[in-house]
Amino acid sequence: MFMNDLKKQFIEFTLEHQILRFGNFSLNSGRESPYFFNTGLCNTGKLLVSLADFYSSFLVKNSIDYDFIFGPAYKGITLATSISNSLYNSHSTNKPFCFNRKEAKTHGEAGIFVGSAPKGRALIVDDVISSGKSIIESIDLLSVNGAIPSSIVVAFDRMELGIDKRASIEISEKYKIQVYSIITLDDIIDFLKNNKMMSTELKLMTEYMELYKR
Repeated sequence: MFMNDLKKQFIEFTLEHQILRFGNFSLNSGRESPYFFNTGLCNTGKLLVSLADFYSSFLVKNSIDYDFIFGPAYKGITLATSISNSLYNSHSTNKPFCFNRKEAKTHGEAGIFVGSAPKGRALIVDDVISSGKSIIESIDLLSVNGAIPSSIVVAFDRMELGIDKRASIEISEKYKIQVYSIITLDDIIDFLKNNKMMSTELKLMTEYMELYKR
């Protein structure tokens, strides 16, 4: 399968900085996974800028249309702010952003949202889509507050089961919202197939994919 430069560069970036790691990891679902993907490790200014640049390049490349960026707490907070900044600095695109508090504030800047008011078409940004639960919570939160969830962009789609089918497909069909990902599990498998030094990781990933991919 052909892999475009953005995907390849992003996978290389995640491997170099241990955002994508191989080993034995226990997931919230109870599954044992041979890999773990965590953008929370982009915990310096340099790494966060690089991560945001991948998102903004992806948004521009795919001509995704939206009015504001929403990042769900907690990882989405840094994503929304840094992506908005990257869009302005690298692509001369000035987009408002906001994120939510876990608990509504009753004094000062009251309410559940911080940043721009959630008006118009929302671009939801997050790091990973697995079961889709957190994405659905974001859709519901924005909808009840008058915004229109229109697009979702994540760094990585694990391509795993939601309720009846792959979570990203399930959400897209149920809510009529396009779900995008910079890379998918298939992309990582393809990358490993072209790297002879990672044959062990490829074997474990392929076995896991056969069990859980949808």
